[in-house]
Amino acid sequence: MPQQIGVPYHPVILKLELLSQGLRISPAASEEIGKSLKVDHAVGAVGKHALDIILTPGKVYVGLPHGAAVNEHFEDGTPFTLEIDGDGQYFIGKKPARLKEDGRWKCLEEDAEPERLMNCTLPATPGYYDKKTSNGHSMRSIMPHAGDFGGATIFPQCVYFGHFVKEFEGTECRFCGIDENLESGRDPYPKRVDDFLETLEEARKHPGFRHGPVFAGGTTAGPDRGAKVHAKFLRPIKEAFPDNWLRLTIAPPREEKCVDMLFEAGADMVGYNYEIFDPQLFNKLCPGKVRDIEDGVPGHDQYDKMIKHIVKNFGTGRANANLLAGLEPAQRTVDGIEHLASMGVIPTIFVFVPLKGTALEGQKPPSIREMIYIYSNLKSITEKFGVDTYCAGCCRMLVNTKFYDGMQPTMPAIAEDDLRYVGLPPEDLYEAPPLPFHLNCAW
Repeated sequence: MPQQIGVPYHPVILKLELLSQGLRISPAASEEIGKSLKVDHAVGAVGKHALDIILTPGKVYVGLPHGAAVNEHFEDGTPFTLEIDGDGQYFIGKKPARLKEDGRWKCLEEDAEPERLMNCTLPATPGYYDKKTSNGHSMRSIMPHAGDFGGATIFPQCVYFGHFVKEFEGTECRFCGIDENLESGRDPYPKRVDDFLETLEEARKHPGFRHGPVFAGGTTAGPDRGAKVHAKFLRPIKEAFPDNWLRLTIAPPREEKCVDMLFEAGADMVGYNYEIFDPQLFNKLCPGKVRDIEDGVPGHDQYDKMIKHIVKNFGTGRANANLLAGLEPAQRTVDGIEHLASMGVIPTIFVFVPLKGTALEGQKPPSIREMIYIYSNLKSITEKFGVDTYCAGCCRMLVNTKFYDGMQPTMPAIAEDDLRYVGLPPEDLYEAPPLPFHLNCAW
């Protein structure tokens, strides 16, 4: 087996490649995962990000889309592999490949021995996973460990699938698998505050845990869209653990007082799923959100209204907004990054994952070439407006990337030579790659 070379693959480039095309797990590595290493947990809206890995150079977190919810074509043609050597060291390998006209890698020799790109580690199973709360809930299900934080939902149902309000049935976001995965590893609602307090107390003993729970889930009905119930959970958690950083993703409410309620209850950051910047594509792919939140007018006026309120009253860096790379042309995603950052918001750029059972299950994620262009612009724009991206572990599934433990105060730079070294066009740092965009959607 070739040894690791002196000039390494850039870890951020590899992370973006893995988020774009996934990897294949060797039989030897697969056999070890689950023995003492953390296994998957369902993340409904964006699929099962089963495999948390940390790339050794820079300690870059990757939350790899992998598992039963992810459409098999996601990994088609990928040259990347997860391997384990005779000393028990995990590493990422790459088989011979060529860069296709669509900006994606194509494996040329499935049976070839992979080149060893860089070492990586896989997190151990947290000790609290085997414990239950006094209400009988599995602590793993209450707050699964993800990156360096604990993810959680109070209730996962979404109004746009017809939960809570029947008239919204069928207006769900076309990429969202949260309803398909309602039973995937979750304990049923209702969860109680004590469930989170007891789980958090145990989770804080795990050396890889830094903060949580990070609340997310489906959109609930207006006018507060879940602010009231989240505030009831946030307050006692913050009171019990005042040093614990709390963030959540929720839908923008009708009135600013509902935003204030979350910060008064102890939220350190509030995020909104902006999804897609282009108004017409947002209307096409998120019809319920346009109909309900934006009163039928394509765009994000209500989102922007609430975001501006947060920045004005609570400061820059207290709000983030999620965009999904891959569901609009790369330049439109960059336009969205500029728009959000100019308001003092942290743009957090998720990567589209094709999920079984959704209208977009046949769609491919963005290519590595598009990801490089988005990353380069995300770095320059967030630095220009002073909206620093958040911590390394929280960025595991994002184009946003930082080195572990804050060793890199800003996003690591990618140079032209880094791209040439791995066989990618250096011009993608500056110009949107001339790749066609289309939606492969079953309506």
